[in-house]
Amino acid sequence: MTASHPLHLLLPEFQSFMVVVSRTGGIVAALPMLSGRTVPPKVKVALVLMLSLALAPVIHFPPIPPDASAMTAGLVSEALNGFVIGLAVRLLFSALEIAREIAGAQMGFSMSQLLDPLTSQSAPMVGQFFTLIATLVFLSLNAHMMVVSAIVSSYESIPPFGATLSPAVGEEVLRLSQHMFVVALQLTGPILVTVLLINLLLAMLGRAVSQVNVFVLSFPLTIAAGLLVLGLALPFMVSLLEREFIGLHETIEGLLGVLGHG
Repeated sequence: MTASHPLHLLLPEFQSFMVVVSRTGGIVAALPMLSGRTVPPKVKVALVLMLSLALAPVIHFPPIPPDASAMTAGLVSEALNGFVIGLAVRLLFSALEIAREIAGAQMGFSMSQLLDPLTSQSAPMVGQFFTLIATLVFLSLNAHMMVVSAIVSSYESIPPFGATLSPAVGEEVLRLSQHMFVVALQLTGPILVTVLLINLLLAMLGRAVSQVNVFVLSFPLTIAAGLLVLGLALPFMVSLLEREFIGLHETIEGLLGVLGHG
């Protein structure tokens, strides 16, 4: 037996493993919990490798292209497919980012900004609260396991190198983007209404009693009322996030459908 014979046997297995790594890496890279600087790159790479090792035995692979250029293009395509699938989770957490910006600006917290370790950007203090609640709900529902099952089901719907990009993919991403803004408005709706009513009352007070400094008075009132409404609306926020995270399965299935059938 020549030395090249074991290499000839292991090369197809390694190529199949790289196909799983490419798609899994694209999905993991799109997850907002793992895309920040708080998670070291070594941990991300180890997670992708462990998921790929666990999923590789249960995935059926078609014949791998023998051409190196076709193989490279296929791996890039697999990574992009994984990123598109993970985009469903990314857009849902982007709704929280929009909600925290709206709520922070309306409540007056835009004056004091904190550094968000996930995005390495300044964010209102109330944004940390939104992110924490969403992450806890996401993990309590085992939605992270839903992402793992989505990797397996993606190979059932889309075989390796079998995805097709079509206008339907853009329409589906646009629909998810529209839904992102709807969720953000639903999360901040109670705060927006409360702050609007307080501003109307302060405007009427300023017109009736000109000696009152409405500008100075508005800051403690809007902050106190916003925090109070935020606490009262917490059960509504949790139920809304639960419904959205549970619906992630159907959202991912819709993305797989348009990717697999074009």
